[in-house]
Amino acid sequence: MIDVQADWSGGIEALVEEANLWLARLLPAARASRPKDEVNPRLVRHYTTQGLLPAPRREGRDARYGRLHLVALLALRRLMADGLSGRALTAALVGQDEAGLEQLALEGIVDREVQAGDGDDNGALRYLRQLAVMEAPRRARVVKPRPPTPVPAALPEFLLEPRKKVSQTTRVVVRPDLELQIGQDFEWPETEPEWRALLKELGATLRDVQGEQVE
Repeated sequence: MIDVQADWSGGIEALVEEANLWLARLLPAARASRPKDEVNPRLVRHYTTQGLLPAPRREGRDARYGRLHLVALLALRRLMADGLSGRALTAALVGQDEAGLEQLALEGIVDREVQAGDGDDNGALRYLRQLAVMEAPRRARVVKPRPPTPVPAALPEFLLEPRKKVSQTTRVVVRPDLELQIGQDFEWPETEPEWRALLKELGATLRDVQGEQVE
């Protein structure tokens, strides 16, 4: 538990100071060397502009931050320490309440156990894992002639069957170095074009992440 009072508040300097104290405790030592650089006011403003942190409340000309902003900042830096970036980082944070952000700050992505849904959902998730692996970009950029466009394989019939929403945010491991988070408000595709659009978006996200790591 992050032992900070519920009514904690302060300016940006106080937020940065408190966050750096907690980051020294929360970031795992094995992964701390890369993203453990202390946060500063410039980074806080940048994260807020990018929508990764909630905007502060205003008291006259002063920006005031509360416990929600603190745990959101800690969760953000913990996920970065776990290797998340780009859309994957945004997806992990969007829609989280204060309790969810605190859990992410304490446990991160790497250390959290994978939660499984019911039997029907598991079949769909297994299929998504396979497709995510197929869409994963190569790590080395090698210029090769493009092969002929393959004919799309038919989707398994179970994907087109009606299914209920997951009851809670579910995180599954596609492979040891690739994870997928499904929020409880996620709307499962119902038609083959919707499934193919989702898979195309997954592939684009992976390519975006690769581009950020290469640059």
